[in-house]
Amino acid sequence: MRRKYSTLLFLLLIAALLPTRLRPNEARAASVSTNDAVRYLNQSSFGATSQSIARVKQIGIVAHLGEQFTAPMAEYPVMEFWPSTQPVTCTNTAPSTCQRDNYSYYLLQKHFFTNALYGQDQLRQRVAFALSQILVTSSSDIPLPSWMRTYQQLLYASAFGNFRQLLYDVTLNPAMGRFLDMVNNRCQNRVPTNIAVCLGGSSFLPNENYAREIQQLFSVGTFLLNPDGTDQTDGQGNPVFTYTQQDITEFSRVFTGWILAPSLPPPPTSGITELVPNYRDPMIPRLDSLSREVGHDRGAKTLLRGQQIPAGVSALMEMSMAMDNLAFHPNTAPYISKQLIQHLVTSNPTPNYVARIANVFSANANAANQLELVVKALLLDSEARRVMKNRRTPHYGKLSEPILFMTNFLRAFNAASDGILTNLTVGGSPIGASAMSQDVFRAPSVFSFYPPDYEVPGEAGILGPTFGIFNTRTALNRVNFVNRLVFSNIAPALPDRPTGTSLDLAPWTALASNPTNLVSELNCLLLACSMSSAMQTQIVNALNAVPATNLLLRAQTAIYLIATSGQYNVQR
Repeated sequence: MRRKYSTLLFLLLIAALLPTRLRPNEARAASVSTNDAVRYLNQSSFGATSQSIARVKQIGIVAHLGEQFTAPMAEYPVMEFWPSTQPVTCTNTAPSTCQRDNYSYYLLQKHFFTNALYGQDQLRQRVAFALSQILVTSSSDIPLPSWMRTYQQLLYASAFGNFRQLLYDVTLNPAMGRFLDMVNNRCQNRVPTNIAVCLGGSSFLPNENYAREIQQLFSVGTFLLNPDGTDQTDGQGNPVFTYTQQDITEFSRVFTGWILAPSLPPPPTSGITELVPNYRDPMIPRLDSLSREVGHDRGAKTLLRGQQIPAGVSALMEMSMAMDNLAFHPNTAPYISKQLIQHLVTSNPTPNYVARIANVFSANANAANQLELVVKALLLDSEARRVMKNRRTPHYGKLSEPILFMTNFLRAFNAASDGILTNLTVGGSPIGASAMSQDVFRAPSVFSFYPPDYEVPGEAGILGPTFGIFNTRTALNRVNFVNRLVFSNIAPALPDRPTGTSLDLAPWTALASNPTNLVSELNCLLLACSMSSAMQTQIVNALNAVPATNLLLRAQTAIYLIATSGQYNVQR
């Protein structure tokens, strides 16, 4: 029976993205409607609340963006740097939580969800979350949370900054160095030996992992693009590759000779005296006692578009030149802009939308607040702010990724939560983010949780990236998550789940004596007032079948039916 319902949900979600006939566009009202306030908040935060909707309607979207750009940043918890191997003194023997806090991702994941639910810097965290799925690292090869904390904090602090600077900082971050094998990468010794080109190298070619991924995924992308994000083609209509294997080889030579910064003292409570690896500070060039670079390839190199690096250039200077080469490449603006649009607004932005945002990206390439200007333009664009009430635009919107599905739902009903929402099993059912294939900070590969070019099943050419992790199992887990919270709660389970999670349904129970009004209010909160008339009728009929003496069950039924529907799961 469960499989039947999850398959039906899958089909409904696909149907929600199919074309429908449109009426002529209505002029956008000067004031902010509830419809647009909710849509804007779903795009710029972790979900609309009654309070945030009222605030946007009071001051307007532009002013609200201004508040968000200046909201204080809720930093990740400061974490001590422990040794790679867990000391015997660090255990979980009560009352100690040393192992949990320092050798698992518990505190980072707890902070992520707690801030998503209650933090004031919603837009910053939302953009940082998008960036974390573009500039990917994963706990699959970064075992200590303190190492990952430094990286996620970088994305958080740089969410409204300059992309070129962010790319530089990401490249030299030790977590990225470990994840994609740049740290301790060495040049290949020349035959005959030439220490002016390679001092302290190895007999092997440099590792090409980071050189490949920074081009393929973090900057220019695989194929040459027009300014609107569409593929450039050759005479036979085939896409043209942005880079070649030779380009990967050349960049891999740039990324040689970098090591971790000097080691750090261990935590005083650890009981050890040995220094620990430095995953706090950026990587540095390796130098010998004569201040000569060791392991760095100082030979001449050719980067993308024929840019030359002459022989004898320092590792620091080469790194700067390489970052300029990638960040200012004409492909980077449309490639990164399109992905930001996909994460925040819609999976299938029109080429004109991409072109407008890419133009802002390029025009502000040297601005300290480049990404702030890009995000602002992206959210204020006519394609983001188009009127959607009671109708659908063909292929517009996005299937909510699991984490946003969860936070949107919890914020809508003023949930009280301890933020333990990742690895979550209740009543024998896995219902947390990991059960929906989005275990925060634990992407399965450098391609993140799903590829940006994944197509909606059965709809050739229609992008639906989040459908890459949507199947009968994850669909059922979405339903179970809603079911558990609507009809019960996530109970505390000490010591790791101190308070659990529960919804506040009192305001909705108070409306349940009038099913039509209840559905109307939920429609605007959850679906930006865009629920189809057929769905409204069906839900009202279902509520009328619930005895008027049981108002709580009416409210629960309405919320459950809406939150498990295709119309709710596809954000428009």
